[in-house]
Amino acid sequence: MPRALKFKYGNSEFDCELNKIDRRKLYGSVDVETRDIDGKRCGLATLANDGKTLIPYGGTALGYVNSDGEWVERNDLKPVNLSGEELPMLSSSFDVTIELSRTASLDEFLNYSSRLVYLLGTDDEFDPKLTKELTAGKIFRFDFLYRDGISADPAFLIGTPDGMIWMMVGKPSAIEYVGLDQAAVCFVGEEEDEEVGEFDFEML
Repeated sequence: MPRALKFKYGNSEFDCELNKIDRRKLYGSVDVETRDIDGKRCGLATLANDGKTLIPYGGTALGYVNSDGEWVERNDLKPVNLSGEELPMLSSSFDVTIELSRTASLDEFLNYSSRLVYLLGTDDEFDPKLTKELTAGKIFRFDFLYRDGISADPAFLIGTPDGMIWMMVGKPSAIEYVGLDQAAVCFVGEEEDEEVGEFDFEML
């Protein structure tokens, strides 16, 4: 069952289920099966560093060790900044009520690349005023954390003319511009010819 977020808009509160939309749902998918010469399905294995030991799927895992090489449980780890000070943990968005009070302009929304897209559904009714504003093009912004952590992702609530409400989780777009550091300057020598000084585009 999809997880639900609790939103608050004005004096109304409502729960929304997140229905993730991905490429598989939009375009379908193709699964490739690898079989041996006898038609039996092949399994995934990892070749160890010795070049001869095969480790079957599920036979490896990640772990944490301290500077002394001792095993450390994940629950014992604490996030710190560069100065060694412990960072405060933020609660998952599924454990709090998200207040829809901050809006974003279209330019601000377009400055982010959407990495997650969710269609919101609810057994309750959306606030009519909220639905009307989203349908008219208003965009709401809030912080989103799927699980407890130290930083949140920017999320946007947008609507479509048919009344559907979407949630986009984004990240700032890294746009790099390519160009000359300095514009080229053309120098023309001093000559008596009247045509000197005219720029010929066929030279390019």
